[in-house]
Amino acid sequence: MSKIDKEAIIRAAEEVVREKGARKLTLDAVAAQCGLSKGGLLHHFRTKQALLQAMLESAIGCEAELAAEYAASGGETGGPLASRIHSMFALMEDEESLPRALIAAVAEDPALLEPIKSKEAKVRSELLNNCSDPEMALLLLSAARGLFLGRVLGVMDSDDPIFERLHKRLLKLAADLD
Repeated sequence: MSKIDKEAIIRAAEEVVREKGARKLTLDAVAAQCGLSKGGLLHHFRTKQALLQAMLESAIGCEAELAAEYAASGGETGGPLASRIHSMFALMEDEESLPRALIAAVAEDPALLEPIKSKEAKVRSELLNNCSDPEMALLLLSAARGLFLGRVLGVMDSDDPIFERLHKRLLKLAADLD
């Protein structure tokens, strides 16, 4: 029996989406990608929706972890806005770890995005309560999220030098609001 854990299966599912597209994400494709039988995969994830949900939860957790690490390091300001902006850019840096669960979930069932909506409501509340200009804070975060979605959708190239300049500019603007 294989010693593949849920995280390895989630990474394999993201790889399927990256290589073949969201519409080709099937339990059979994921099982083949990680070297499991379909039965072995079903032991971990009983449905495709359960796998997609786990993929989204993993992406949310990764983003939250990056934001917390940045805040703890002091970053530009260590404030909530700069931390969230930094986490978006950190997620964009690695093509292989770019969370494509968003595409797969929307393609499969938009209702799967409920955890993202819930997280967004918490982030928005945090910014509204902690930033000197909450509307500007939301505008800056929306700009970072737009760049992030451009990368996830493959319409923007992370090698473009403008990404680093925009990252620095957004963090500089955030420093005045955190």
